Parts: sequence; C-alpha cells; structure tokens
Amino acid sequence: MGGVALVFAVRAIAAWLAVRSDAIADYEYKHANGMVPDAISRENYEAIYRRVYAPRGAIYVAAGMIAILLLTPVAMVGFEFLLNFIYNLSGQNRAIEPGFLVWQSFLFFGMIMVWVGIAYVAARRYHQTTPGTLQYELDQHLYGEEDFGKRF
Repeated sequence: MGGVALVFAVRAIAAWLAVRSDAIADYEYKHANGMVPDAISRENYEAIYRRVYAPRGAIYVAAGMIAILLLTPVAMVGFEFLLNFIYNLSGQNRAIEPGFLVWQSFLFFGMIMVWVGIAYVAARRYHQTTPGTLQYELDQHLYGEEDFGKRF
C-alpha cells in the first residue's frame, strides 16, 4: 500500500510540473491570439489554469492510502480496547471471547468500515473542492464570485 501511495504521489508531482509548463504555453498562445482579456494577468491566468487542471485525483488517492496506512494500527488498538471492554462487561461470556468468531468478525468488518470511511472522506473532499471549467474560473476572476446562471 505504501508503494502504491508513493507511485501516486510521484505521478501527481510529475503531472503538477507538466501542468505548470502547459499553463505558460497556453497563456502565451491565447494572449498572442487575443483569446485572453487584458484584465487577467499572466500570473493570475497561470494560477487559475493550474487549479483547474491540477492532478487532484492522484493527490487524493495518495493521501487516502497514506491515511489508511497511518490509521489502521490506531483503529486496531481502538477495536481491541472496545472488544475487551465489551467482553469484560458481559461477564467474560465465551461467545465473545478473544479470538473466537464474533471477535474476529468484528475486527474484519470493523477494519473494512474504517477503510471505507477514509475513502468516503477523501472522495467527498475531492468532489467538494473541484473547481469549475477554465472559462468558468476565468469569469469568476473577472466578474466576481456571483453565479450569473442563478439569476434565470
């Protein structure tokens, strides 16, 4: 898992560098052909372009995998404490004794729930912070934060 997270992180860094050079080339082409208003500076255009075309997917996958790697031992310790508490609270019932089927099933499905929860948080954050299209973001920069489509 750590190796795969590293691959995604390296891929994101390489793509980030490529997007930087693409932003410069795109601005030069569009500015030379009058496709970018003079009100947008080169720095602003490049920042907007990088935000729109950034390799966000690879970054969020790598971050999710790293979170899974770091939180799995913490979750296992937490489940161990919780299960021991329940076992002692039940009067040390043999049905939920450590190592038996109920115990193992709780650990198995509990870890799957933790991993799904981490993936859910990463995916939700990814979609909440997704920028609009390049033209939309340029319009937002030029005309303010108002969404003109909501008027109609």
